[in-house]
Amino acid sequence: MALIEPTDLLPGIRQILFNRPEKLNALSTPLMREFEAALDDAAADPDVRVVVLRGAGGRAFVAGADIAEYQGNKRAEFIAYQLNSRRVFDKLERIGKPMICAVDGFALGGGFEIALCCDILILSESAQLGLPEGRLGLCPGGGGTQRLLRAVGRHAASDLLLAGWRMSAERALALGIAAEVVPADGMDEAILRRARACLKIAPLAAAEMKRLLREGQDAGIETAKSLEQEVLFRLYSTADGQEGIDAFLEKRDPRFRME
Repeated sequence: MALIEPTDLLPGIRQILFNRPEKLNALSTPLMREFEAALDDAAADPDVRVVVLRGAGGRAFVAGADIAEYQGNKRAEFIAYQLNSRRVFDKLERIGKPMICAVDGFALGGGFEIALCCDILILSESAQLGLPEGRLGLCPGGGGTQRLLRAVGRHAASDLLLAGWRMSAERALALGIAAEVVPADGMDEAILRRARACLKIAPLAAAEMKRLLREGQDAGIETAKSLEQEVLFRLYSTADGQEGIDAFLEKRDPRFRME
């Protein structure tokens, strides 16, 4: 059985399913290998415009790492796994296509780190998010502390990390992490509604706006504003930029070609 199952939900919308429900979709070395291959394929396929990440089974998106791989003080293997996970998570964050993360149940440890790398989070009412590594005598290693800090600020991040809480869907919505909280039986509809909306954004514009959000948050405000205008000027001169303007004035749907 494949640990990762890519499926095209609709033209332009690729779902990548974590398919290890008997282990709550826990991350493992083989699963990470398949996950990276699926990400590479989605990133390279020009027909894929939006990517959805989801977990199988309904009980968890990804409930963290497979802790059995950590046992035995295998330092070299542990370091190699963590470095590889960080590299894959960074790759996920930099894919120039909208990434939607749909969370049913648990998104803990590496699962929450994956969610934090995505652009839009849709949570079921039962979702629980957290970075519980401190309870194992460890800390996150895939960028979780830093992405959470930038998402919610130091004090909210401290509460989650230092008290080891699991964040509810309602709390995630209040902190601005989640875009939407839906009943479990409404998840499919919510995913497609968001993904279809993302399809209306020009692909080149989406990629550039993702980069602006990622790079701008760590830049000075004047530098970030200058970067924004440079991107705007470049997009204006593209075929898609002119097509978008023409389509608006002609009251028709634009036909973007990623040019």
